[in-house]
Amino acid sequence: MLDLEQLLSDLRGLENELNGMGVEAVLDERDDGMPEFHFGEFGGGLSWWVNKGFYLTIWAGDLSDVYDTNIFCEFRHELMRRLADQYEGKAQDTRDTWGRLCGDDTPMPANLAEKADGYERMAERLRDAIKDDGVPVFIDNLADLKLLRQHDPRDLLTDVAGRRLRDMGLVERKYRPGDVFDELTDKGRAAVEYTARTMGISLK
Repeated sequence: MLDLEQLLSDLRGLENELNGMGVEAVLDERDDGMPEFHFGEFGGGLSWWVNKGFYLTIWAGDLSDVYDTNIFCEFRHELMRRLADQYEGKAQDTRDTWGRLCGDDTPMPANLAEKADGYERMAERLRDAIKDDGVPVFIDNLADLKLLRQHDPRDLLTDVAGRRLRDMGLVERKYRPGDVFDELTDKGRAAVEYTARTMGISLK
């Protein structure tokens, strides 16, 4: 269960960390005294769940794709992951808009190119900040998640997806006398559980 005093300290630390990166982060207080925050284009707050304690919430836009957790390190990780995705999307949108207006063969003006590059640098800084934070890998490819959820311990993954999952450390090639197969690693099992929980998918 989250401790409110420690949580507020952690949120202030996160606010300072993001502001230091150049992401606009504001920690505020609602009328009921509970914290409310705005990190980039994401908002969120703190909720009290009966018999469960405090939960942190992230939302964007019309409150769709809401994420709830009572584990602060996972909250920090998921917020930064979503912010990184958002900045990468802005970089791509900037380049795509120019391409539609002027054609892909026309060089972008220096100011627009720098704007897109700046978004990408911000995304890279955010991803670097969560690279070694101990939170399991989030599997953002739904086909990969489905493959791992349905993976038979004796299956051999021979396609591009299998090679990618081995490179990520989520499955490991095993050899036995007369047999070869790919087995989920501890990292892979943790990633499946974490991704399913983050996306609200039941593993039962």
